[in-house]
Amino acid sequence: MRPLPTQVCAYFDWLAEMYDETTAACQWSAPRYLAESGLRLLAPGSRVLDLGVGTGQSSAAFLAAGHQCCGLDLAPAMLAQARAKHPELLLARADLDCPLGWPVLAGAFDLAISSGVYECLEDPVGFIGRVRANLKPGGYLVFTFDEFVPGHPVQGVRVGRADSGIDNPVADLAGWLLRRHSLDRVAGWLEEHGFEVLGQHQIEADIHSAAAVPIYYRLIAARAPA
Repeated sequence: MRPLPTQVCAYFDWLAEMYDETTAACQWSAPRYLAESGLRLLAPGSRVLDLGVGTGQSSAAFLAAGHQCCGLDLAPAMLAQARAKHPELLLARADLDCPLGWPVLAGAFDLAISSGVYECLEDPVGFIGRVRANLKPGGYLVFTFDEFVPGHPVQGVRVGRADSGIDNPVADLAGWLLRRHSLDRVAGWLEEHGFEVLGQHQIEADIHSAAAVPIYYRLIAARAPA
């Protein structure tokens, strides 16, 4: 069995209690964009799978709209925060890179959402396959990824340590690799798994804490085969 990525888990366990405050300070906007794109795709009472649920920021708008949400995350402390803030969330611990799949019912979800996760994955192609396995026929995937931006002072490197430029007391915990992708590459992986890309646009996701420059993510929406 694949060992859990303990460095990633340790970092987000440390960050959990201050995660919402920290992301507000850096103007983290991805959950809002996920909601804007995802809500318009759903019928009332749909089932939503939040991959990398964190404290429940992305699920909140879907819960408020009356949808059923299930969240997966690697870090127990993040799951505890999500449980306290959103008691109606169904939650489970999972390694999203695990090739054996996730602890949810296959083919059960109308929509999968994810933000701030894709760039941390060791197997971004396998992730798409696992998403498809858990969607209903014709279900949707809406997610963000940290985009490779040539010439950008932070995002101009395709693969680099996650702690690059982080100014907090345990930056050394964030020593795993971030993998930035181009739109063409991600769209190609989606199409290889039978998804139809419905739309995409670049978003200003946050402000880098040390470099004080905007960080650009790409948001993409796709539909699984019917």
